[in-house]
Amino acid sequence: MIPPVAPPDASPSAAASVAALFAPEPRVAEHPAVRTAARISADVLAPHAVAADDPARGVDPAHLTLMAEQGLLSMKIPAPEGGHGADDRVDAETVELVSGACGATWFVTTQHRFPQALSRGPLPGLPPEAIELGPAAVRHRAGLASASTDAGIAIAHIRRPGPPAVRAAARGSGWVFSGTADWCTGWGLLDVVMIAASTPDDRFVLALLPAAERPGLRAGAALPLAVMGGTRTVALEMDGLQIGAEDVLATIDAPAWRTHDTARTANTTPASMGLLRRMLVALAEVGETRDRPEAVELALALAERAAHVRAEAYALLTAVPLHDRVPERTMLRAEVTELAVRTANALIAARSGSALLLASPEQRWAREAAFHLIQAQTAGVRTAQLKAFGAGPE
Repeated sequence: MIPPVAPPDASPSAAASVAALFAPEPRVAEHPAVRTAARISADVLAPHAVAADDPARGVDPAHLTLMAEQGLLSMKIPAPEGGHGADDRVDAETVELVSGACGATWFVTTQHRFPQALSRGPLPGLPPEAIELGPAAVRHRAGLASASTDAGIAIAHIRRPGPPAVRAAARGSGWVFSGTADWCTGWGLLDVVMIAASTPDDRFVLALLPAAERPGLRAGAALPLAVMGGTRTVALEMDGLQIGAEDVLATIDAPAWRTHDTARTANTTPASMGLLRRMLVALAEVGETRDRPEAVELALALAERAAHVRAEAYALLTAVPLHDRVPERTMLRAEVTELAVRTANALIAARSGSALLLASPEQRWAREAAFHLIQAQTAGVRTAQLKAFGAGPE
């Protein structure tokens, strides 16, 4: 028997309506990288997300290899060098898909971006005279471009005020690093790690080293994180770590970097948007399947606002110079993270008690929403976030 066909004017489901608000334009949706990211996210990453969050299991190295082989760690790299040559909007769409599927896998893979970009020359928005590339940039450029060499970073400490957490002292043609880098994600999963240290004359030395212990470098135990516990995030302790001149990726003027970092981190992160997008669809689905119209109504209202903020944020990201309209960028980033936290809690309320089962995604999404508040957080971003929480719903 042939099943009945819905009439052409049949109303779409609420979940489909929410998803449609975030559907990219055809040019983006049909890009090979976006298609690949959608397939891998749905078929590989999402089914493994519970395990990836679990410290006892963690992110699957085979998934990192698969993403690298498919060029998803080399989005903006020209095709002849192993990438997709994608623009910012296509890149953002792939990040949204991966983050919405598995936050832990996204977080490990995103570490690769900064060393990869840095190895190719001056960063957009950073004055060329503020940076000097070292021998490691040339030596690792091809491997980082194709992601046949996977890189991590240990640089969050240079964002903190106060005395340097890791100091660099000149010795011969190289350096000696001493101190503690509190955050290094992907230890044991990645090939190399970029470590930052501060010089007495207010520069940063960025060294690119094998991601393994050596004399003067010790990795602590995996940090007991409340979220993304399977990312193998550790602290690195350095005591007289010898850095040869050949291991220097770059030296950067610290004041110029701080100005650049403030502008760069003001942007809404596509990863936050990806999580928000996924949760809004789930909220609509719960409302429909459990006959909770209030959840459907809320999902549609929040999705309309989120889609509007997303359009504004991506217009700034893709079409406006980095250092322009920083307060507006910061406000939008804060609103996205506030919306993510609000949506996560609304989804728990809509799902009810089963949302707190470890096998249910709602509790993990709530923890990931909290994570996006503090990832690459600066003082300006934090202030904007607190204002967004104080403002409450519109």
